[in-house]
Formats: sequence, C-alpha cells, structure tokens
Amino acid sequence: MCTIAVALWLAGGVSAADPSAEYPLEPPDRSSPRATLNTFRDSVDEAWKLYTAKDPKVRVVFARARGCLDVSDVPPLVLHQVSAEGALLLKEVLDRIELPPENDIPDTPEVTAGKLTRWTIPHTEITLVKVAEGDQEGEWLFSSRTVARASEFYERVKALPYQPGRLGGHLEELRSGTDVTLIGRLVSVLPPPARTRIGDMLAWQWGALGLLVLTLVVAAGVAAWVGYRWSTSGLVGARFGAYLFPMMLIATPFLGRVMIQRLFQLPGEPALWVRVVLSVVGSAGLAWLVAVLMTRAGIFLVDRGFRDARPLKKQLLKLMFRIATIIVVTGIAVKALQSLGVPVAGLIAGLGVGGLAIALAAQSTLENFIGGIILYTDQPVKVGDMCYFGAGRRGVVEDVGLRSVKIRTLDRTVVSIPNADFAKLHLENLADRDRVLLRENLRLRLQTPRDQLQALIAELESMLRAHDRLAKDPLRVRFMTIGEYFLEVEIYAYAMTDAWPEFLEIREDILLKVLDIVERSETALALPAGVRFVEQRETGVSSEPA
Repeated sequence: MCTIAVALWLAGGVSAADPSAEYPLEPPDRSSPRATLNTFRDSVDEAWKLYTAKDPKVRVVFARARGCLDVSDVPPLVLHQVSAEGALLLKEVLDRIELPPENDIPDTPEVTAGKLTRWTIPHTEITLVKVAEGDQEGEWLFSSRTVARASEFYERVKALPYQPGRLGGHLEELRSGTDVTLIGRLVSVLPPPARTRIGDMLAWQWGALGLLVLTLVVAAGVAAWVGYRWSTSGLVGARFGAYLFPMMLIATPFLGRVMIQRLFQLPGEPALWVRVVLSVVGSAGLAWLVAVLMTRAGIFLVDRGFRDARPLKKQLLKLMFRIATIIVVTGIAVKALQSLGVPVAGLIAGLGVGGLAIALAAQSTLENFIGGIILYTDQPVKVGDMCYFGAGRRGVVEDVGLRSVKIRTLDRTVVSIPNADFAKLHLENLADRDRVLLRENLRLRLQTPRDQLQALIAELESMLRAHDRLAKDPLRVRFMTIGEYFLEVEIYAYAMTDAWPEFLEIREDILLKVLDIVERSETALALPAGVRFVEQRETGVSSEPA
C-alpha cells in the first residue's frame, strides 16, 4: 500500500484543468486498453515530477491516473486513499514487468472489431474491463479485482528491476516518510531499526499509529470522566456535562485524520482501517448527541409548554420526540453505512421485509396504538369523565394509555380495555352533559278524586318552576296513565348542573317537596298490594259428620 501522503497531495479534488494544455477541458483517453495504459503511465510520471516540484497542478494530473481504476466497490470514506495507493502500486508493477509491444495491445479498432469487453495483460492477472454503465460508461479501466490485488502483485514483483526507460511509482520513497515536512527531520535521525519494514508500514509508523489510537482512547476516557463528574456536580451548566463525551466521539475522526494525514502521513491498510473505525466512532457520537439533545428538548417542551395538559397528550408528545429521534439517528446510521460502502438499498429492502413480518406479528399492538391515537384525536372521553361503556356498564376514566384504557367502575374495581376494542364501543359520556334529566313517575292511590289530582298537579308544577336550580324549559307535570292500582303522574325537568353529586342534592330536595305536597293534598302514594274479599253464605248443609 502507498502512503496517505499521496492521498493528501495527489488524491485531492480536481478544481481546475491544466492551463498549459492546448485544450484544458479535453477528457483523458480511456477508449481502449492501449489508450488507458498510456494515459495511466504518462499521468503518474508527470504527477511525480509535479509532486517533487511542489506544483499544485499535481492533483489535476494524478486525477487522470486515478480515473483509470475501477474503484466502484471501495467505500467513499477511503476512496481517495485507496485509489491513490492503487495507482502507485500498479505503476510500480507495470514498470517492473515486461509488457507486450504497443501494437499488440488492443486499440479502438480492435476493440470495435472484436467486440471486446475485457483484456488481460499476457502472463499476468492484471485485467482491464470496459465499463458497461454509469458515469464512465464505455471507458476501459483496471478492474476492481485488479485494484484490490495491487498490493499482492507488487509484493511478487518488487524484487525485479525496472524495465528500461521506466520511472516506477516511487512507492518506497514515499513509504520512507522522509518527505513528510512536519516530521521529516525527526525521521531522518531515527536509528535504522525504526525504519525497518513491517508489513505495510515502517516500524516508526506502527509506533505512531499505536500512539494515535492510545491518545484518542485516553482522551475519550478523560472526556467521559469529566462529563460524568460535571453533570453530577450541581455546578452551573452541569447539564452540559452529558454532552462532553459524545462531542469527544464526534471530534475523534477529525483528530485522527489530522494525525494520520498531516502529522504522521501514515501509509497502508492499518491506517485506513483505523480511519474507518474512527469514522464509526464519530457517527456513534453524533447519534448519541442528537438523541440526548432531542430527548431533553422533548422533556423541556412537555414540562414547560404542556405542564397542565392531559396525560395522554404528554405521552403522545414524548412519543413523537422518540420517533423523531429514531428517524434522525437512523438517518445518521444510513449516512455512515453509505460512507463505509455498505449497500444501504439492499439493507433497507431487507429491513422492509422484516418490518412487514414484525408488523404482522405485532398487529394487535399496532392496532391498540392506532386506537389510542384515535381516542386522543376524537376524545369521546377524557381522564376523569364518567361514562357508560359496553353493555350498560358505568365508571370513571382513570387513564388513557398507548395500549389500553383503565376505568374504575362503581364497584371500585379497575377495568382495562384495549384501545382498539374501546374505540369500537358505544360510549355515553356523562361528564359532557350541560344539565341532568330529572324524571320521576309518581304513583298515587287509585281512589284519588279528580279535582284533588288536578290541584296536586298544579301545585307540583308551580313548585318546580319556582325552584332556582331547575331549567324552566322543558318542564312539565302530567297525568300519564291509570294503572291497575294507581294513577301515574310524570315529573319531567332538567337540573342546572353537570355534576352528579350536585344533581343528587337537587333531586333529593325536589322529592322531599313532592312528599310534602302529596301529604298536604290529603292523598297518598299507591302501594302494590291487593285485598281479597271472601263472601260466606249459608248452604243449609251441616258440617258435622253424620
């Protein structure tokens, strides 16, 4: 693998074309295997000359070489580094092996005539393929498998000398670290064992990478300890202590990148893997910080803006913030996975199928949750309301939760009804009435005279209309029916209250006054009792035995 310094110097974005070119916007020629090989080798050689001269145009030129590699399978997070390293490694390999004569390398006419889509350099596994789709459709590039095995190819040919007239990729010069401006002097005075090659890096570079990891781990541990002590200290701003550790995790990938690319400029796969791990840590820190911020924002809003709101509204607000937190955290996770090259589209499709299975398994739970939302939006009953539910049952609503409604019945038991079932019931909310019906059927003795009955009815109606806690309309007292043993008079009025205890007081007062009026009218209430008259007649027959 090549050094990260190449990624810094050579893999930067192309912001301008080469002003010395006759046609600055002319695209590089990658129309055939021959054209791609020539473009690749010439670009790397020219880039090295510009690099040694510290000419910023090196990025433009080296981008042409990097564009000759198929890096579609490389995670975006390390795309520049991998493409830069792969380009220099392949240049080293190509300059050390014997290539076929240029006329034997397929050019555009041969590609068209033979309908070629791939070509392999003879006696090697280095393959160029024609891109079938995408932004580079029709161009010939080094295959993704070739790029992935570039380091392997280099290890197999690095002992070979350069072919005549070839310059190489200058890989070892970059790997030595002596060109790193910030620590070049220090590296130059290190003892020879420190510059011993171990895998993809030198010994001092392994030490620098270990120091980097140790430094970041210690820094994260210190941030966690300080944050905990701060948040539990009771000092001013203690609430911000919970943010210190996730903020340190967010800063970790940026600190790691500065140390890897600018301070030590470490090469090789180990440095790339450290960057990948630090990126994951940074994304986890960002998700953590967002979750903490949104959770506290939800608590603040509920406590301050909805302090006197109903419990269900508070629960729904908290639930909305939780759902929003999950959505944002999921978005951060998806973005992080994309930067690591994970096929998010396929993953989401798989999660969709799994989510469908979970939804089917949790159908009743979801149904109850939706029922709770309906109860909140429609609000047929509220906490504290007395209502009739089901088959004439009555009770006071004590809680409307996300899964069930709890009602305390007149027997002082608590009935728990799933939201989905409760929303389907016929509900009669007694607390929403503006007045309470007072309807009594007064049964008088069957022997009550007509004039006495009429006087009684008039006095009862007069009493009701004079009562200050009864509505004047509708209000009536009527003789309704003649029963088997009674005369029935109906009292019909509305008490001006919506509270059941107060209604009971009004009804009690009315009934006591009714009894007084009945007593003064010299009549009485009918009793459901019958009298049997037995008539005895003399038969003239002796009952004594003969």
